[in-house]
Amino acid sequence: MQMDKISAEQIPAPMLHVLYARAKESKRENHYIYDQKAMELVERLDYDFTREAGDVFMGNGAIARTILLDKMVKEYVQANPGACIVNIACGMDTRFYRVDNGTIRWYDLDLPEVIEVRKRLFGEQERVVMIPKSVLEESWVEDVEAQGPILFIIEELSMYLDKQKVGKIFRMIGSHFKQAEVLIEVTAPYTVKNAVKKTEEGTVHKYTWGVKNGRQLQRLATGFKAVKSVTLMEGLKEMYPKYKVLRYLPPFRSIANKIIVLRQK
Repeated sequence: MQMDKISAEQIPAPMLHVLYARAKESKRENHYIYDQKAMELVERLDYDFTREAGDVFMGNGAIARTILLDKMVKEYVQANPGACIVNIACGMDTRFYRVDNGTIRWYDLDLPEVIEVRKRLFGEQERVVMIPKSVLEESWVEDVEAQGPILFIIEELSMYLDKQKVGKIFRMIGSHFKQAEVLIEVTAPYTVKNAVKKTEEGTVHKYTWGVKNGRQLQRLATGFKAVKSVTLMEGLKEMYPKYKVLRYLPPFRSIANKIIVLRQK
């Protein structure tokens, strides 16, 4: 099989980790998700996934997030079969292949270097447009053609920004689109304060911004109303029975990442 050579300089390691986690889960006999495209890509890549294979915690989080967002996006597609969907900071995401109903229009938005690799690995796909721009570059909204309902997916990005940038994203969406709905993953302020990583220079905070709940978030999201909030614990409970109880305990509910749904007023 022809191998596509890839290096850490081309794609950030976390993107590859999520891709591998989905492929690995899909190969299990009693898998919670099935991602044929992820399995194909992992087989094609000339990359050592040893480190990814050993990080069970991060892998479980990726699968829990996938369970929840796939369900939410599928529900949206069922209610809006001809809708437009924009996948912001898409990385190596493969959700289109899992939720496509044959009529939706899909946009993958990410930095030019990421989109360059996506084009090489994914190739051309009918009803999928790749936009090589930062979400903070205001011109990307002009590249999206939407006349009716439109859904924005912002997965595992907000915690690396700040409230001014998150607010800017919502202003851009709100000023250019109508009938918009946003699924955005957020982390808690507690997690921002306590999640750290080791670097050669020392210990630094892993995340830069967090929010407690949808009410706080909608203060930044001008023109939007928070209508739903689901913690990643809901995804984990599908995988591990103990989370059916833990998800109700205040300490766990308060620190778990959330998917918040905001709808344009």
